[in-house]
Amino acid sequence: MKVNRRTFISSTAAAVGTTRLTTASQRSGANDQIGVALIGCGGMGRADIRDFMRVPEVQVRAVCDVWEHNLERAARMTEDQPSGRAAGFTDFRRVLELKEIDVVVVATPDHWHALPTIMACEAGKDVYVEKPLSLTVEEGRKMVEAARRNQRVVQMGTQQRSGLHYQEAVRLIQDGVIGKISRVSAWNYENETPAGIGNPPDGNPPS
Repeated sequence: MKVNRRTFISSTAAAVGTTRLTTASQRSGANDQIGVALIGCGGMGRADIRDFMRVPEVQVRAVCDVWEHNLERAARMTEDQPSGRAAGFTDFRRVLELKEIDVVVVATPDHWHALPTIMACEAGKDVYVEKPLSLTVEEGRKMVEAARRNQRVVQMGTQQRSGLHYQEAVRLIQDGVIGKISRVSAWNYENETPAGIGNPPDGNPPS
């Protein structure tokens, strides 16, 4: 099946092996290449981009993050693609101005999913946005309205809800195998190095 700007249907495996990436664009180009931009270059964003880059018709043309460390890591991943190294940005609004971008991947922290998605739709881009779609019902409604108003394809990544390991966890809970659940704790520890976990002093925001 040929992938072009009008139809972008890929079944690249994600880290858990179950991602289905499906989006579409209403434009057509000389090279039938799909220009993708990544907004949010953390671990999940880089995993998404790695999967998109497995599709020959995809070219990652821009990456964006306020943290230069993650921005550089994502840009280096794109160096061997035919179109060359992706351009780097710290302001996602500049990314949305690029005419060569067809699809935007929003993999920012959870509280920053709504605005880039809405603005990408307004800019005529299709969107793959990581879960959770939004923090509030109102935010979610605004995102849906923007997608429909601008006739954009917006897909949210919920692949882990169908992962076999989660199905097994649900079964263990529902069958009472691990007893009554009275409390659940979750934490994010991935950025603890090199300073460790703690409360660092206030500093200047990223430039």
